[in-house]
Amino acid sequence: MADIQLIARRVEALRRDAVERDQRHQTIFDARAQKIDNIAPGSMPDAWPRPITANILDTSARQLAENLAPLPSINCAPGVVSSDRQKKIVAKKTKIAYSYVLDSAMAKQMPTGCDWYLTYGSMPIVVDADFEKGRPRLRIDNPMKSYPQYDLAGKVISYTKVWRESARKLASKFPEYATAILGEDQPLGRQTTGDTELEVVKYCDKDSYVLYMPERKNLVLMEAPNRFGKVPVAIARKPTWDDSDRGQFDDVVWPMLARNRVAMLGLQATQQTVRAPLAIPTDVQKIPFGDDAVIRTNSPEKIRRVGTDLPQAAWQQDALLQEEVMRGTRTPASATGDVHASIITGQGVNALNGGYDIQVATGQLLIGHALQEALELAFEMDEKFWPDTKKSISGVINGSPFEETYTPAKDIKGNYRVSVTYGFASGMNPNQALIFLLQLRGDQLVSRDFVQRQLPMDVDVAQLQAQVDQEQTTDALKQGVFALLSSIGIMAQQGMDPTTLLTNAARLIDLRERMPMHEAILTAFQPEPQPAASSAGAPDAPGGPGEGQGPGGVPFGVNPTTGAPGGFAPGQAEMGPGGKPDVMSLLAGLTSSGRPTASASVKRSVPA
Repeated sequence: MADIQLIARRVEALRRDAVERDQRHQTIFDARAQKIDNIAPGSMPDAWPRPITANILDTSARQLAENLAPLPSINCAPGVVSSDRQKKIVAKKTKIAYSYVLDSAMAKQMPTGCDWYLTYGSMPIVVDADFEKGRPRLRIDNPMKSYPQYDLAGKVISYTKVWRESARKLASKFPEYATAILGEDQPLGRQTTGDTELEVVKYCDKDSYVLYMPERKNLVLMEAPNRFGKVPVAIARKPTWDDSDRGQFDDVVWPMLARNRVAMLGLQATQQTVRAPLAIPTDVQKIPFGDDAVIRTNSPEKIRRVGTDLPQAAWQQDALLQEEVMRGTRTPASATGDVHASIITGQGVNALNGGYDIQVATGQLLIGHALQEALELAFEMDEKFWPDTKKSISGVINGSPFEETYTPAKDIKGNYRVSVTYGFASGMNPNQALIFLLQLRGDQLVSRDFVQRQLPMDVDVAQLQAQVDQEQTTDALKQGVFALLSSIGIMAQQGMDPTTLLTNAARLIDLRERMPMHEAILTAFQPEPQPAASSAGAPDAPGGPGEGQGPGGVPFGVNPTTGAPGGFAPGQAEMGPGGKPDVMSLLAGLTSSGRPTASASVKRSVPA
């Protein structure tokens, strides 16, 4: 049993150290939720309870989170993999890792998790043991009111999560403690209504899990030993200059509120200008109102409204505040499409997005590292809790379905290493990354396997290469059949019967509709069995080869396909030895004086 009083003191110490961080989190939460009165009470007029300017914090966080949200590529190769057996082992383990990600719906959680990472400065990934399904689950937790504790190596040694929940829901979840939760055992007047929200604390370390309520004298709702022996939490933290987590927009709240205040003053000035009093000459005795009203005066140019023009400094101040907000959020104008400059080439856009791409690359690096630690914890948990359970996994990776069975003790075997990377082209958009990879591959600077593993998409490298090899071999088979059919004219000229070849080609068309290309070629061009000779070895036996003849009655030294003597290349049967030109060709090369050119050429023709 854990000492609840000791745990409560630890949690209180962690919360005292994080008071300033919690205040920043609450401020940025209120700013994104546009609860301005919680930040600056009385700053909003009653007629306009909400800001009239765009919520730049919310839009910037969402846009950058969408760039960070795509899942990285996962690879379980320990190093250079050469043999086919090692490639199959690596491919199977990689599919196991992908099954953790797919079953946990990480693609759905990542946009919200990346938003939390940018807003609050951290993104905890909790690995839960799903004993009902018999496999680990990855869950991205809200960093608000979370209090992790790290060792010198940066590993999480305890994780505390605090939240508030209504007493009625807590009583329904823990009916055995309903009396204490609702305060029915308290004197009259100190009892709690069902809608009252109470604080709940969940604490985890390497020894135990504890769920208790500080407002109920540290009432322990649940306690269980940690059979895993580790804190199954991996946290992605933004770079910081101190030990406190800081979000990207902590310092932008007040410039945003100031810009909204300037906009409110401008709106107020515009309203006063529109509703300003009317100045008229002294000869006007009656002032009619309404549509198409006519005012009779000798000085109509003196009729005007006494308005208040906005000073030029107000517009300058608004532009300055807008620039400060954009600089604070590190969001370039090109990222939102608000580019007023004339950009001739794409290099201008790339220059404007340079800092934005660096943010994406840095965020992907830190988030990928946390996801790698979480997957390693998932491998270890899977092997420790369900070592001999045979499991079936399936899913789709980049449009390629897979289905596999594995046993953790047999297929994991204590090797928990996982490589999670967004590729060396991290921060680039997919088009730039593909062009860069193709350029490296075209100059033979990298291997094909390296390019496939660095693609900005999830692929099974072994299965992808097998499909590529199969397609290339199938194309080569088709080219061979086309070349064979193109030689039908030469065969007919040499007296051979091409009907067999035409028949096989027609059968190939019919078979291709029912089977793959390679099976259709094997079936269509399968040679017919030769009849067995009645007396093998007897030269004069009927049907047997005669003297000086080979199998099928073809004379020895004769090409059975073309009928030409052996040793001749195609197209040289009618030429001299070695393809030398005949006398006629030599005589045709005489000069006008009758002298020979004394030159000869060798021409070899090979049918296509």
